[in-house]
Amino acid sequence: MMSLLASAAASLALAAQPAPPATEAPQLSLEQATGLRCGVAFALVAQGQQAGDPAALAYPAMNPRGKEFFVRFMAALMEDPRFSRDLVTSLAMRETQELARGGPEALSAVMPACLQLLDLSGL
Repeated sequence: MMSLLASAAASLALAAQPAPPATEAPQLSLEQATGLRCGVAFALVAQGQQAGDPAALAYPAMNPRGKEFFVRFMAALMEDPRFSRDLVTSLAMRETQELARGGPEALSAVMPACLQLLDLSGL
């Protein structure tokens, strides 16, 4: 009976301990985070331009340069062995949601620096 109680107490003690932390997704470097944000911003502006949105049409045409930036950046990120295709896709979706949630002001805030990055990319 005592060993049964000791075993139950040990089981309860183990159950009360916090679970080990789940493996965290690798962190993006500043360059990667900036490229992701700009690539998504270019894609959102390109969609707006295609739909005739006046705010999006105020920016330089994103087709083909902005779209190409997005495609190349995403491909390079997926080639990084730390990032799976699913992780990259979820990061892009999260960034899209954040920028879309911020409305036109969010795009206005990032586009000047992103356009400079686009020019520096040589595309």
